[in-house]
Amino acid sequence: MTASSGTAAPTDASKERWEWTEERYRDGVFSHAVATERERLRLLESVLDDHTRGHFQRLGLASGHRVLEVGGGGGSVARWLAGQGADVTVTDLDTTYLDELSEAGVRVLRHDVYTDDFPQGSFDFIHTRYVVIHLPDPERAVARLVQWLKPGGVLLLEEPAFFPIKDSPHPAYRKVMRAFRAHLESAVGTDTEWARNLPVPLRGKGLDGIGYDARLQRIAGGDNEAEWWRLTLEQTRAAVVAEGLATDEDFEAAYRELADPGFHDLSLAVFTAWGTRQGS
Repeated sequence: MTASSGTAAPTDASKERWEWTEERYRDGVFSHAVATERERLRLLESVLDDHTRGHFQRLGLASGHRVLEVGGGGGSVARWLAGQGADVTVTDLDTTYLDELSEAGVRVLRHDVYTDDFPQGSFDFIHTRYVVIHLPDPERAVARLVQWLKPGGVLLLEEPAFFPIKDSPHPAYRKVMRAFRAHLESAVGTDTEWARNLPVPLRGKGLDGIGYDARLQRIAGGDNEAEWWRLTLEQTRAAVVAEGLATDEDFEAAYRELADPGFHDLSLAVFTAWGTRQGS
């Protein structure tokens, strides 16, 4: 059974780059109503989940820990956490792909991380992946997440930065990636380079033991990363073309590059940062 949060937090627009409404994200580029969205999320999980699991294990995840998975997407991380014996709450603006997890003992909650609240000190771990960069003020979101941790609880963020794709030597890939980035920034409001600041945004928010790592995602023609990009680009193609950022011919050329077994390049840079809430 899916619950819905009725507790709203006050907003502070002093640092917001634009006005947040959940519809801007939920019903736009990444809407669950798009026919290919679940497969797109599955492909993303296939290239990111091993890294996510490794971070949880290194940071001391144990059976019985109360874990909040924010923006659960296709649900693979929440399912794995439940399999480790954690007490899992998973949230999203649209829980269509998550509702089945309730059968595995996961609490599924339609919840807006930017406006809805949890009681302070509720969780031993809080994790987000590819979520915070889409919010008007990512640092405000981080501060909210910290408040929901118990003293000694761990915040784990995984967020991408787009700088590796901007200077690709592959012309079609480079052009549509730049166009996609521009569309995300204007239509969704994504700050495509915010993650490059990590771990600095975790400082001054009541966290100790702050750490981070970074990696460059590699992409090869026809692999899961390439197919994830093809579906991601195709979901935005009509809007990008309408905005005059690229043409249909540019997209088709990029798809040919992404399908070519000889294609090798960089995808996104993924920054992971963590910290432990102060107190005892």
